[in-house]
Amino acid sequence: MMTLKNRYSHSLAHNSVSLVLGIGLFAASAAASATTVTVGGANFSEQSILANIYASALRKDGFDVQTRLNLGNRQIISKALENGDVDVVPEYLGSLLSFYDDKTTATTETAIVEALHQKLPQDLQLLEPSTAGSTTAWAVTRKTADKYGLATLSDLAPVSAKLTLGGPPEVTTAALGLPGLKAVYGIDFKTVKSLDMGGPLSRLALNSGAIDVATVVSTQGILAKEDWVVLQDDRHQQPLQNITPLIRKSVLTPEISKALNSLSAQLNSDELKKLNLQVDIDHKDPAKVAEQWVAEHVVAH
Repeated sequence: MMTLKNRYSHSLAHNSVSLVLGIGLFAASAAASATTVTVGGANFSEQSILANIYASALRKDGFDVQTRLNLGNRQIISKALENGDVDVVPEYLGSLLSFYDDKTTATTETAIVEALHQKLPQDLQLLEPSTAGSTTAWAVTRKTADKYGLATLSDLAPVSAKLTLGGPPEVTTAALGLPGLKAVYGIDFKTVKSLDMGGPLSRLALNSGAIDVATVVSTQGILAKEDWVVLQDDRHQQPLQNITPLIRKSVLTPEISKALNSLSAQLNSDELKKLNLQVDIDHKDPAKVAEQWVAEHVVAH
């Protein structure tokens, strides 16, 4: 039986522990709120969704977060990271490695991650990859596919000299763009038009016949709506593209790492397609779509 004295001692100890825990939680919360993290993203809707997901997850853990969206291509984003204009961005493993090493032969996730650890600037760090992956792909209208018998990129090679490609400006120089298509498949287009990555410019151009082939992202919601054929990469020219946070080491803390790694553990390709569908097809706000997904899938720490 607990005496009055024992009960008092137990209560005092309990209150002391509670006080210490409370102070610890307050300190952790204060540390989180004192850190301002700027999340950046490229200029297509999936990146806006992903950047907002990162931002929402960090806010849920008490961090002060800003976003800088629609920054442009990887060259611009890498400079923004270098200058400290942004702190963390959602990246695609294969494309990121190709950017820093255009002669890489790494194909597996482990090999790509190991190579990136060697090639990334010293002030940048990869966190845990998600299983979600968006690859660069090429789409044609159903009419074009039927006309030339196109189902794969190998099918495209013999007729590519007759066709016009549309895509983002870097498609002509990026190793995973035209140089890769030419090296692996022998694809060489008649002309190339600088548009966007499967966005409204490419959509209009492809449907109107101004281009014959559009550069797209494999998880774009628009692919569920348009009667397009996404050509199979039958020779596996595109590497794995697991979506992974890339962050500046100067702002990285264990709390930030835990928040973003927990998020990545919940993100897969099926979830990403649903998110893209809401934004691309249903025209919902990326920030609100991201906030709702985080509320449903990510636990605060």
